[in-house]
Amino acid sequence: MKTAALIGTIAFMAFAGAAVAQSSVTTSLPRPDYVAVMQALDKDGKKVDPTVTIVHHNGIFLSETLRGGRTSIGFGPDETKPVLRWSRQADGEITYIELLLRDRKPDATQTEAPQALAEVSTIAGEHCTWRETASKSPSPGTFIARDQNCVTEDGIVIETRLLAPNDVPIYHTRLASLDRRAIAPAEIYPPSQILTSEFWLRPVHSQNADPSQPDFDITLETIGGSTIRLLRHYPWHYREQRDRGGSLRITIWNKLEAQGISYQQAGGYRRLTARRPADDGSASFKFNDTTGKVSLGKAETIQGESCEWFDLMPGIQDAGNRECLTGDGLPLKLDISGMNLAFPYTATSVRRRPVALSEMRLPAEAFSLDEWGLPAVR
Repeated sequence: MKTAALIGTIAFMAFAGAAVAQSSVTTSLPRPDYVAVMQALDKDGKKVDPTVTIVHHNGIFLSETLRGGRTSIGFGPDETKPVLRWSRQADGEITYIELLLRDRKPDATQTEAPQALAEVSTIAGEHCTWRETASKSPSPGTFIARDQNCVTEDGIVIETRLLAPNDVPIYHTRLASLDRRAIAPAEIYPPSQILTSEFWLRPVHSQNADPSQPDFDITLETIGGSTIRLLRHYPWHYREQRDRGGSLRITIWNKLEAQGISYQQAGGYRRLTARRPADDGSASFKFNDTTGKVSLGKAETIQGESCEWFDLMPGIQDAGNRECLTGDGLPLKLDISGMNLAFPYTATSVRRRPVALSEMRLPAEAFSLDEWGLPAVR
């Protein structure tokens, strides 16, 4: 199992490295449209999974790799910009999407400008010149890694090597084929339907209502002004957490399926992930941190209702989630802890009322590529 995991990790690095290398090269001339197929190699230069198809059009790249019947796709201008990724199963079903915008904080690791090397190669009939970029740690004279790319005159990377300090390749990819041709935007832009909440929240199976789990709309607050709003329309749940610093986190999930959306926004950081069940045998995805339900043997009365305290993360040492639940599962008080911090929330509004799935919504801009700094779908 460990060996398989290691091979998978190295293969992923090869995939990511090929895509990053294509997008990080600078050239005085605009790169042409092209389709490049890159082959991952092991430390001895033998072919290993995966092969990566990279399509370039007008400064935007689409990278596609196939492994175990699942196709992983990346879309964006380069590794320093927001990135969109999605996964497609062998039957064509798209089961996962991620949009990620990292907060650009100063990095102690510095990357030097690419330096030309006195080395040229001919690969798959294409001539290229080698360049090297070295990342340095904060300690003077200590190199973390050396990234080497062989680049054609028109700026296309056709071989990559990321070398450890002992010159052993961490990843290594080489061009298998290159086709310089006009690329239509439709060849690289993501399917429009996956950029909607409706696609990800479309019910997979029909489920009957459970009278023991009634609909509810609850608002909980902390003394400091942070709020959590909870909605339930079994088996669907909605959780919206707003902190006084302006951060926002929304999760919408189906309790009976590995299906839902998670959206986070805090300062310059934003992340959206969405999943639908996959039939490929992969592990189910959890949208909350519940690991069990152990009674703590105490009760309270909040908003005129009695509730009993339960530990929903028993056995977890560095985080906790304790809730005071009514007999029909309404949380009236939350005691959430992690990283030596505790966040008690108490219900300020409790309503048992019919809740529609359409009420469980993300901000309007959550799926807007413009908001993520990516070109809009045409």
